[in-house]
Amino acid sequence: MSASRADLADLLPEKIDIDPERVEQGLAQLVLTLVEFLRQLLERQAVRRMEGGSLSEDEVERMGIALMRLEEKVEELAKQFGLTKEDLNLDLKPLGKLL
Repeated sequence: MSASRADLADLLPEKIDIDPERVEQGLAQLVLTLVEFLRQLLERQAVRRMEGGSLSEDEVERMGIALMRLEEKVEELAKQFGLTKEDLNLDLKPLGKLL
């Protein structure tokens, strides 16, 4: 069953409130969430490879330092945009929290 234009118009606000500060913060939240998600995936993969013996000690050291620096940078940028760690954790409803 498709909705008519009138039905859709009733669902949409008459006026869209676009606050440049909120748009910037929302974009920062989205980007930082994706970066944090990828960082955690890389960290898990690094742990698996380390436990599997496929990384040298030097590679483990460099990977650990890179992941720590990335985590620090995400936290720093989140703070600049007034975001908390919980703000970067999207609720995917039936799948649970993203991070």
